[in-house]
Amino acid sequence: MPKSFPSNRRQFVKQLGLTGIAATLGGNAAASEHPLEPKPRLAKNMIFLVVDGMCTGTYGFAHHWSLRNRNAPLHWMQLFEQPDLARALQDTASASSPVTDSAAAASAWGCGQRVMNGAINVDAEGNSLTPLLTHAKAAGKATGLVTTCRVTHATSAGFAANVEQRAMENEIAQQYLQRDVDVLLGGGLDYFQGESLVSIEDFKAKGYQCLRNRAELIAHATHPQLLGLFANSHMPYVIDRANDASLAEVPSLQDMFRAALQSLSQAQDGFVLQVEAGRVDHAGHVNDPAAILHELLEFDECIPLALEYIKNDPDTLLIITTDHGTGGCQLDGAGAAYEDSGPALERINTMTVSFESMARVFSATGRFDPDLFEQGTGMVASKAQADAIQTIIDDPETLYLSSAMANIVGDSLVAETAVGWSSNNHTSECVDVFACGPGSERLPSFIKNYELFGIMTQALGLST
Repeated sequence: MPKSFPSNRRQFVKQLGLTGIAATLGGNAAASEHPLEPKPRLAKNMIFLVVDGMCTGTYGFAHHWSLRNRNAPLHWMQLFEQPDLARALQDTASASSPVTDSAAAASAWGCGQRVMNGAINVDAEGNSLTPLLTHAKAAGKATGLVTTCRVTHATSAGFAANVEQRAMENEIAQQYLQRDVDVLLGGGLDYFQGESLVSIEDFKAKGYQCLRNRAELIAHATHPQLLGLFANSHMPYVIDRANDASLAEVPSLQDMFRAALQSLSQAQDGFVLQVEAGRVDHAGHVNDPAAILHELLEFDECIPLALEYIKNDPDTLLIITTDHGTGGCQLDGAGAAYEDSGPALERINTMTVSFESMARVFSATGRFDPDLFEQGTGMVASKAQADAIQTIIDDPETLYLSSAMANIVGDSLVAETAVGWSSNNHTSECVDVFACGPGSERLPSFIKNYELFGIMTQALGLST
């Protein structure tokens, strides 16, 4: 963990000194009758934890899995019992729809204004809106983005970039370099090599330590500027990392979070860090129950890391939230009197591979492998299901084989796991926001996503 945290004793001594000065200057009756209101304490740092695409049903499902398999509640659920945390319900709409995409959602937080779905900190008239990390840099703070997606993906970019369309990831990578985002950890190597607008060598020339695996990340975590790219595109799902020895050197979200804190906490004027569990959203789009469970469980383990950090450094504002739901994930009632819903949670444990990983193998070989399917899911594909999957493998127009496969066996998946879905799309549900630390007292009980920007900038004392 970072060194040189301000101690409670130091804060106490500091308060004593201020009290003595106030008594000296205010030694008349008029002053004592009308004491000055104390200024709110500013946050030196901010940690923003976001789990992309988490429905309320997703954490309900994961919570019951955790109770049944680990005899412990989710850390997320324990947040509801923390007396020092502020809690709100957040409206997630964008400027163009009641249902947001991740670009518009992150931009609402990042610039304080709702934008159209697909845009990143650019309004409907094409005007660029200054993102949060630019304000933080102007105040002398270090900045960081950590994600299990490509680092150039929408949620990360919403705090740091300006592009008309989220697909402009080469431009986003270039802006990260131009704007000196100090810590970038996640996937997305493809946007930093080949014919990209920037290269790893460009970052090295600016003083960045460039990392490709977990060992390098741990070894260089104290370097003030880090570019860690651990996959060509998005990072592998947790379920695949846990069951594929070839992925052992891919760092976890917790690994990246710890390293980011070690690096950024050295900044004299503080830091602003966003940490995203981005692949919860992807598993929701696919309707993959095992993948979404393990992605959420990984994010959940970041919560105690954050709470421990702010316990040692109380000048840190912590925000924990999600940008929208995806897929309408929900543990449903199954069996007579719903008695099969619990055992269904056990059957998820037989699943050892994501639909994405299976789709990659089937695409490479050009054929559906029923043995691999059974080994990975614990289910036997019927002949009709196998034939339907082979048909989409053979179809050159197929774009998303993983979600197409999951939909073909969807009824079997629901029967096996009791996890149901409303669609492969985002949802409009309101979502939770938790906050702790300086500035968290400003969080109202109901908030629109773009209003979080003002709470964050005021808490950090940023000039906007």
